[in-house]
Amino acid sequence: MQLIQRFIKGSLLFSATLLVTGCSIFGDDDEEPKFAELQPISSEVQPRVLWDASVGSGIGEYFSRLNPVVEYGKVFAADRNGIVSAFDKSTGERLWRIDLRQSIQFDQATDEGWFGGIFSSPFPARISGGLVASYDRVFLGTENGDVVALNAENGDIVWHTEVNNEVMSDPAVGEGRVVVHTGGGKVISLDAETGEQQWEYEYQAPMLTVRGASAPAIISGGIVVGDSNGTGMILIANNGQQAWTQTIGKPSGSNELERLADVDAKPAVQGTTLYMIAFNGELVALELRDGEVRWKRDYKAFENMLVTNGRIFLTDVKSHVYALEQSGGVERWGNSQLFGRKLSAPAWHRDYVVVGDFEGYLHWLDSDSGNIVGRYEVGGDGVYVAPVVDDNIMYVQTRDGDIIALDIQSGN
Repeated sequence: MQLIQRFIKGSLLFSATLLVTGCSIFGDDDEEPKFAELQPISSEVQPRVLWDASVGSGIGEYFSRLNPVVEYGKVFAADRNGIVSAFDKSTGERLWRIDLRQSIQFDQATDEGWFGGIFSSPFPARISGGLVASYDRVFLGTENGDVVALNAENGDIVWHTEVNNEVMSDPAVGEGRVVVHTGGGKVISLDAETGEQQWEYEYQAPMLTVRGASAPAIISGGIVVGDSNGTGMILIANNGQQAWTQTIGKPSGSNELERLADVDAKPAVQGTTLYMIAFNGELVALELRDGEVRWKRDYKAFENMLVTNGRIFLTDVKSHVYALEQSGGVERWGNSQLFGRKLSAPAWHRDYVVVGDFEGYLHWLDSDSGNIVGRYEVGGDGVYVAPVVDDNIMYVQTRDGDIIALDIQSGN
């Protein structure tokens, strides 16, 4: 469920709950179906499960971008409460497990608010940012304002830093640093080896924003960030100073909900072109060096884009799936057959585009036509985050904490 958040004097309050896909802020008729019923398809692929495992209790009904990551021959996954596990990527065997609630003294916070004191079980660690694997470590962030680095080999805690702001998206890791973008409008750079803070950049967040924050990206000495004002920017990695800014989404409409313009999707870079998209704005292709607009198109999204093979694939706010040409932004196809099903961001699997939905179905779309050519139910109270693909094997995490490895075979 997508949440709207309001900032008042620096405190984060939840002011409304919004079902983005197929819901009311775009003026949909209340009598119209809220989501598409699945229709029979002519299947061209046969999904098969290679292994499945479980990591804690998942994320429940909370908004989260908590994702598995595959690196070093392992699948790393976590649940919201504080369980982090590593599995052998080929067999699903659990290699190690750590409960952060019993390993770190967090600032105590519950889902109802902040109370101060020492964090201890049974309160959740509220892991929501990551996972990211690099430098033989696994990095994650929490809604409690913690950034944690774990040893990828055994799960031991390497360092833990408090940033005093919610971390709800993947940290960016590279060039010797870990960069987090917080829900309170801060971009913070930490030393990847020690966790020591290097610099902090802060922008003024609007009163009402979409729940979440875009994951930053580290590119050639710059930090690419999309903010909750609808702005894209690059910060100089060494000092956090702003190099350039560009408008991605312009607030418009008669009320605060209609004027939401957050850039919540992770920036995507191909060569010297930067692609960014706003929740209620536009898809924009920018010149990476100076932010000059190459082209823009009217699409609205908060899920991450998939940029591959000369095309851009995206899931918009109504759970329509689109394919566009990277050069010029010409639309190749659009598929609205899954409207309102809270689709995940797209993934690329053996030349197909794959999305998951709120009922726990995976859908394989033909990348050239957009037709649905495969479907498989993994259940688990729904797929909320894009599947991860490594060596043609797809790994899926469900809301209730299932980790499933799948592959497909062609043929009816």
